[in-house]
Amino acid sequence: MHHSDRDISLEATTSINKGAVTARFLIPNKVNSMAQELDTHSPRYDLHRLVVLMILAGAFTSAIGISISVWAEYQHIGTEVFFRRADYLGDYIHSPLAYIYNLSLVIAGSCILLSMYGLFRLKLGYYSHYIAIAGFWVGMSIILIGVFPINYLDEHRLVSTSFLMGTFVLYLLTISLRFNHKGLCSTPLFLISVFGLISATGLIYQLDWQTLDFIPCLHDQGEFCWVSLNMWFQTSITMIWCVVLAFTVRKLSNENYTPDM
Repeated sequence: MHHSDRDISLEATTSINKGAVTARFLIPNKVNSMAQELDTHSPRYDLHRLVVLMILAGAFTSAIGISISVWAEYQHIGTEVFFRRADYLGDYIHSPLAYIYNLSLVIAGSCILLSMYGLFRLKLGYYSHYIAIAGFWVGMSIILIGVFPINYLDEHRLVSTSFLMGTFVLYLLTISLRFNHKGLCSTPLFLISVFGLISATGLIYQLDWQTLDFIPCLHDQGEFCWVSLNMWFQTSITMIWCVVLAFTVRKLSNENYTPDM
């Protein structure tokens, strides 16, 4: 009986010690996790939240505006809408909901400007400043495309060319960022930038630099329009790039990333 009581006492003591050891390791981890969660909601992450929210707002606003305009045009010409240049959706004369398309571009461009301001203010290294400046260029060009749709042909050609060159520089800088500061450029962001650079390069090659416009496609002859297809691809890639950048910045804020300057 004495040996049994002593064994029970030893087992109880051992269990208590194990529980104490487990608690000693679990409690600090839980406290650290809670502290990190509270830290990411602190005011010093306001710029991160500004970048993420404004980029997502810009991408979704443009996506909704383009989708509504495409649907309205689809009711008239069917699938041919996808074989016409995307900027024709802003034509006030022929596009039923051109005002929605153009307004969505103005709002989306404004959101991108705010997000690039936040990105510029973040301490993510000097190279991120270049990307922020290029993004500011793209955002301003998007606003001007909404202000000067294809009805204002000369101005539209100028701002559309500005958008094309801005995206080319933006993708090129993002790809370069992968090799200079790998932690800042995630693999999805890098791959999207590669596709975007290829698309922008193709459009630059197809652009007539004397008129700052593309050779019109002959839709009546059933000709397949590579320019239109590439423009739609470029538009989609730009929106996807913005979304991926937003999640990349969010991931960096959660990891408390501090680059080598």
